[in-house]
Amino acid sequence: MHSIGERIKQSMENKGFTPYKLHKLTSVSQSTIGRILKNENEPNRSTIEAISKVLEVNPDWITTGEGVKAKKYTENEEEVIKNKNGNKFQELPNGKFIMTVPLVPVRAYAQYISECSEVELIDGYNEVNFYVDKYARGNYVAFEIKGDSMDNGGLYDNPEGCITLCRELSRMHWDSLRDSKYGWVIVHKDTIICKDIVDQDLEKGTITCHSRNKSPEYQDFKIELNDVLQIFKVIKRTF
Repeated sequence: MHSIGERIKQSMENKGFTPYKLHKLTSVSQSTIGRILKNENEPNRSTIEAISKVLEVNPDWITTGEGVKAKKYTENEEEVIKNKNGNKFQELPNGKFIMTVPLVPVRAYAQYISECSEVELIDGYNEVNFYVDKYARGNYVAFEIKGDSMDNGGLYDNPEGCITLCRELSRMHWDSLRDSKYGWVIVHKDTIICKDIVDQDLEKGTITCHSRNKSPEYQDFKIELNDVLQIFKVIKRTF
């Protein structure tokens, strides 16, 4: 849906509204609504706010397609909104948010690899909550950490079993991977790993993965980016 009219039309269909009903509830003329739906007229802000209030969607989504409120419902009597990737946000009285994201446990690694190679959005997983400072538009997923290769007893290390909140890095930015305080989660075609990325060869299309555990069994190794499905930056952890 690339236009204001298309987004309003979809929201009307979700609510079961006709143009006449929308007119009656908003006092926007039927002719104006008709032109908006046909993309013949771009509504002003007051019209968008009136329509979005009745349709129970975010006016910014009507305007830009971002920050969609797919539906209005309550969890613990608080309103919850979704970003376009399905991550949920519940605003708290202090202005911060509870963010709800899908959790990929170790036992579901193979399932996740299989599904994410075919579709963009992953559904059907259990969810986990994190406290965050603001609403975010990216694609966030939580991964359970397997093994102790990223645990050397440091403050920012990832011990086995911890849950990491991760933000996906768009493929277009894979040529500028930088240090990450908590490391990276790399979804490879064969496995999912949490590592630091310490080097990148743009000509060969490889990255060098590094473990924080100083045990000699954990040596640096290279991965070809052509074999990588997704790269996530670790943002927060829970234990």
